[in-house]
Amino acid sequence: MPARNPSRAGGRSLLAAALSMVVGAGTVVATAAPAAAYDVRYETNTSWAWTDSRLPSKNNIDRAGEVPVGTWPDSEGHPHTSRAYFTFDISRYRGADIESAKLDVKETAAPDCAKRPEIELWRTAPYTVKSSWLKPPADLARIDTTRLPDQSRCPAPYVGFDATEGLRQALAEGLSTLTLSLRLPAAVEADPTLARRYASRAGLSVDHNFRPGVPTDPQTNGKACTTAEPYQLVRRGDLGLSAILHDKDRNDSGGTDQLTATVALWPVDQPDARIERTDTAWDGQRAVGRFSYDLFQHDRTYAWQMRAADSRATGEWSPVCYFRTDFQGPATAPTVTSTDFPQDGWPPALAGEFTFGANGAADAVGFGYSLNDQLDKSVAADRPGGTATVAVTPRAGINYLRVWSLDAAGNRSATTTYDFRASDVSPIVDGTLTEVGVATTFQVRPRMDGVARYRFGLDGDPEQTVDAAADGTASITVTATRGGYRTLSVTSLTAAGVTATATRSFTLLTEPRISATVYEEYGFGGGQGVPGVFTFTPRLPDTVSYRYQFNGEEATVAANADGTASVTWAPKEAGWTNLAVWSVSRDGTESEAATWYFTVRDLLPGISGDPYNANWWAGGPGQAGEFRFSSEVPETVSFRYRFDGGAEQSVDADGNGYATVSWTPDQGGTHTLVARGVTADGTVSPERTFTFLVNDAPLVASAQYPKDTNSGLPGVAGVFTVTPQRPDVVKYHYAFYGEEEKTIDAAADGTASITWTPERSGWQMLTVRGETGDGTVTQPREYAFTVREPKPTIISYLYNEYDPQGGIGVAGGFRFDSELPDTVAFVYRLNDGPEQTVAVTDGTAAELTVTPDRGFRNTLTVRARSAAGELSPEATYSFMVSTAPTVSSTTYPSGEAAGGVGVPGVFTFAPRMPDVETYVYQFDNGPEVTVPAGADGTASVTLTPTEARWYPISVYAVDKAGNRSDYAYYWFVVQG
Repeated sequence: MPARNPSRAGGRSLLAAALSMVVGAGTVVATAAPAAAYDVRYETNTSWAWTDSRLPSKNNIDRAGEVPVGTWPDSEGHPHTSRAYFTFDISRYRGADIESAKLDVKETAAPDCAKRPEIELWRTAPYTVKSSWLKPPADLARIDTTRLPDQSRCPAPYVGFDATEGLRQALAEGLSTLTLSLRLPAAVEADPTLARRYASRAGLSVDHNFRPGVPTDPQTNGKACTTAEPYQLVRRGDLGLSAILHDKDRNDSGGTDQLTATVALWPVDQPDARIERTDTAWDGQRAVGRFSYDLFQHDRTYAWQMRAADSRATGEWSPVCYFRTDFQGPATAPTVTSTDFPQDGWPPALAGEFTFGANGAADAVGFGYSLNDQLDKSVAADRPGGTATVAVTPRAGINYLRVWSLDAAGNRSATTTYDFRASDVSPIVDGTLTEVGVATTFQVRPRMDGVARYRFGLDGDPEQTVDAAADGTASITVTATRGGYRTLSVTSLTAAGVTATATRSFTLLTEPRISATVYEEYGFGGGQGVPGVFTFTPRLPDTVSYRYQFNGEEATVAANADGTASVTWAPKEAGWTNLAVWSVSRDGTESEAATWYFTVRDLLPGISGDPYNANWWAGGPGQAGEFRFSSEVPETVSFRYRFDGGAEQSVDADGNGYATVSWTPDQGGTHTLVARGVTADGTVSPERTFTFLVNDAPLVASAQYPKDTNSGLPGVAGVFTVTPQRPDVVKYHYAFYGEEEKTIDAAADGTASITWTPERSGWQMLTVRGETGDGTVTQPREYAFTVREPKPTIISYLYNEYDPQGGIGVAGGFRFDSELPDTVAFVYRLNDGPEQTVAVTDGTAAELTVTPDRGFRNTLTVRARSAAGELSPEATYSFMVSTAPTVSSTTYPSGEAAGGVGVPGVFTFAPRMPDVETYVYQFDNGPEVTVPAGADGTASVTLTPTEARWYPISVYAVDKAGNRSDYAYYWFVVQG
């Protein structure tokens, strides 16, 4: 089965998936199978039981507790011999191909962990309420035996058995359940030291697959396929042959197999010319095989069928479908005639008839046609090779009628184009509709003889009729009851019932008109408290009121008898203003919104500060700030201002109405600046108050741990001096990062000293807030610093803690670094070797090479040394050294294409650890082969590839003590 959704994907490792099937050491066979993805379900047993030889008639089915296997003593020392039974529901696997089934049980007790007995797995008949030691279920087959290795945990959390054949046999017999039994071999079943106990809950991992079903609903180019003559005709073009795929595989989340559909196609008279196309789809989806038009020949019968496959199984072919090709359309273009529209006249643009003829093409069964740019239409002929008549209504002016014949397959003949002209006979409508509710008169004149009356109306409104005068003219009156895009239709009618229609379109506004004093549209003027009058005039009839909003604040005003209304409005704030107005008619009809935008002049001075403002804390006591005054009143010549309610001062404005003053706060907290503008005639504006925030967080300093620096050491105390930025600070609340907040009283001058000793190195933060006598708490001050790390740091450019690298005797680059400023050298030791010294070469760091003297884990210890000879605490760095042997070959160098099929190559293994006795290798993922090492620790093997492709070799070494090295991997390519 190919991959479904991520929850169904599974399989081998990437390395194993890349390898082909191995049939013997030194001999390989490549296969071209699709990548495997499969469905493995984990089933738990539905029932369990065990038998007891001491109570031979007792039934122990689904009894709580553990399940015994073998001979075990009871509390009085009496021996009992038991066998365990587990029953699984396997009904869901009927019809499936079983790849494997693995039983796993949990071992819960063992009297002697030094002994590892063989445990047998049997398939038996079902265990029922009538089963017991005397009447056990019939044994059907022993299907597996497992013995855990000596190094396994005891009791073992997982004991596995191969139950594949047992499951296959049960399904082949049509059973819905599978009963499996665990027992000791009969020869040792009485040995109490070999007994085991297992959890009553067991699991069965079933790797399975359902073969895809037969595709259904086959279609040839979207039409149901034909299986008997007369076969479906197919015209020239690319061909799509499709059917719906089916597959029963499902996982718990509904994921399905991706299926590969194969569509086979062949000429009926040449079945060996079979060709295939593939497509992918899922269960219930339609797969399509696509075939290019150039694969087919005219007037030939073809057959096709489809089947589906997943990555493990292929389903049955669908029934055979047939079709016949017809690539040649009618040989001659059709004839087109019309008495209503001859090609040399200007008849009226009214409905008329056209007749199409096959023009001698006996296989023409219909006609296709298109008038001007309209969509194609078709009409059947009265007989093969016959005629057809259609009615069309042309446009005024030149028209183009294109006509072609069609055969039974839908092939087209050449196209006949019939050009003709038609005169406009729709009435002429003079007049313009501009207002809703206003009666508007239009004059109508005919463009054809004999007009007796006119039918007219606006879209959506009832139609009206008016008689025409003797000369065919008429006057019509239209009143629009609603606005928007409106279409007026006027149809002239003759006494004989001939009609012609003209249309006129208009856009009618419904929003009321607005006019204003003081505050003109898009204008700038007025000011806070300066009134303006706004007048509303309706566009809808019978307006009784208006709904309006100034900047979203809604109100209503009644309309006067003439439908108008006026409101007087004085703005409270300056700036951009939006007026929206809706008229409301007596029947509740509401117009579209009219809008009126304008800007209200600010009569109060504008105030801004740098760095002080109302939105965030800035500066601090003693830090001057600049404050800027501005005015939108053009006659402003000066500003009067006061800080924090103090004495009022004055400053002159420049030619642009701006002025700047400087002010230094003497304490933190909230402050105010009040200002008024003064014009040349002495008029003083209202006051504007500017509130701003001065940072009152206390200041922090430390000689031992300066801010934003790396200093001190764990265990070295530091003094942090806190200075207030606000008067009357009586205490401070402080906390070091990760610690609880503490409180310290301030001295008479408001300062305080905090002594703190860091316990660890790294980044730290001290946060301090002051509190005044009245309980006011200041803003927090965050004071960040870093405590030096006394131990040196160790970096390796080759070796790391987990991944074996390099090898014994392979030097690796290292860097030692110290945060202690007086470091002049490092003292280091590899494993249990002698201490060595390296001088710093880069500030307080040193770079050097270290050569491992053993495989597997190595440990490097390092201390920094000061100029005075003092040593820092010891840092350690543990790293893994590879013991993987090296692999080399002159015939087949690693990663290169060389040699050839059947050309033997010698591969030499060399040790990276001492006392190597043997090597164990696998060629092309084949079985493990052991070869002895020579006196120099090396070994050579000769391998002969049988195909031109990539080959892998994996190898590890074993020393005299039985220790295994890391794996070495070697890849080479055989030339074709």
